[in-house]
Amino acid sequence: TGAAALAVAAALGTPVAAAAEPTAGPPTIGIDRAEVAVGAQLTVTLTGWPAGLVNIELCGNAGRRGSADCAVTSAVQVAVTGNRPARTRLRVAAPPAACPCVVRATSLDQGTSGTVPLSVTGGTAPAAAPTTETGTVPAAKLVVTELRVSAQPSWSSVFGGSARQLLVATVRNDGTAPAVEPAVSVTLGRGDEPTGFVPPPLLDTIAPGEQRVVRLPFTIPAPAVGRYTVRGEIGGLSQPVVFSATVRNHPWGLPGLGVALAVAWYVRSRRRPLRPAEPVPAGPVDPADGRAGGDPG
Repeated sequence: TGAAALAVAAALGTPVAAAAEPTAGPPTIGIDRAEVAVGAQLTVTLTGWPAGLVNIELCGNAGRRGSADCAVTSAVQVAVTGNRPARTRLRVAAPPAACPCVVRATSLDQGTSGTVPLSVTGGTAPAAAPTTETGTVPAAKLVVTELRVSAQPSWSSVFGGSARQLLVATVRNDGTAPAVEPAVSVTLGRGDEPTGFVPPPLLDTIAPGEQRVVRLPFTIPAPAVGRYTVRGEIGGLSQPVVFSATVRNHPWGLPGLGVALAVAWYVRSRRRPLRPAEPVPAGPVDPADGRAGGDPG
């Protein structure tokens, strides 16, 4: 029916299309119904989004505080590839804050975000967080206070094979609301905008004023030679946090291996096989000197 194809406006003033076919234009979010009960399944379609992983969740309080207003335990992720729409099913769970409710989509790789209104029936949720005396809504604000990368030595990295690294980041919540299980995305590659996927760490809720140390092991694929960039982004917040670090891998074993091969080639080329001595032809023995080959007359 026409009602089942209803689409509504996305956040940031971006219109949202309900059609499933590819359409040109800005990123849009489509839902298959405008009203749904808690516990039901909702079909969400993303069109025009940049390639990468997109996190989808149901939020109360219009998602004003980011993931702090959202049912993060029922959130789903969908991979966007090429220019084709991406579709997934979202189980509707009661969000931690009261409606107005929205379906919130956040690109974990590109930082794109949007919402679409949804009427939720059944279930209960706490009242939306009140504003402060200044009229602002409490929100989480994560900052990365320290970032370092250290190599994990291995024989493969010495000769240009895969190189294991460890990224350690210290994250602090300087906001006035907890950051509820913030989503992290990590990419690796050459240049300042890497695209290689790195399995991200899982973060627990970070309370206001709390500090958390995040350890992320990753591997530079072979041949690991030169400069690489590891880039991370913490999404699900009103202001996504981006951090990056430069990694250099110098396989010092390769020059030594090259010298050893050159020496081995040189030694091998200098060797010459010994030729066997040619046999002396036999003849009559000279009685005067006892030597063979003398003239008998």
